[in-house]
Amino acid sequence: MLQRIKNFFAKELNGEEGDMLPLEENAEHPMPQDGPWIGVDLDGTLAKHDLWISKHHIGKPIPQMLNRVKMWVDRGIRVKIVTARACEADGIPPVKSWLKKQGLPDLEVTNEKDFAMIELWDDRAIQVIPNTGRPVMSGSITTRPKAPIGDIE
Repeated sequence: MLQRIKNFFAKELNGEEGDMLPLEENAEHPMPQDGPWIGVDLDGTLAKHDLWISKHHIGKPIPQMLNRVKMWVDRGIRVKIVTARACEADGIPPVKSWLKKQGLPDLEVTNEKDFAMIELWDDRAIQVIPNTGRPVMSGSITTRPKAPIGDIE
């Protein structure tokens, strides 16, 4: 499965197969048996979110992201829904119900990442250049951190 995910993303980025993901298999410390997965945030990423109403209210699906998740699942890529709603056990059933209504299979719903997570799609995340602590930023105001960056060097 790991090679299938690598190939998929290499095609997405370059239009051809390659080794684009920074994933290395280590014989001494193999990846967990359930394998690599992509995390997808719920509120604001997979579902529209403007104002918190309750754990039972989930906004309308965001078509582009919903289609992307369906494509990954159809291609055999493992996807988990990563949401703060899963902090409490009774927050998970409404998410599972919403996913089913959107035509998605019974995806795992969690509030945790682990060593097998290879990517996280989230409206609140700021990407950091590995091993540097420096954020990856474009010129768009929407991609700039809300927290102060500061001159820390």
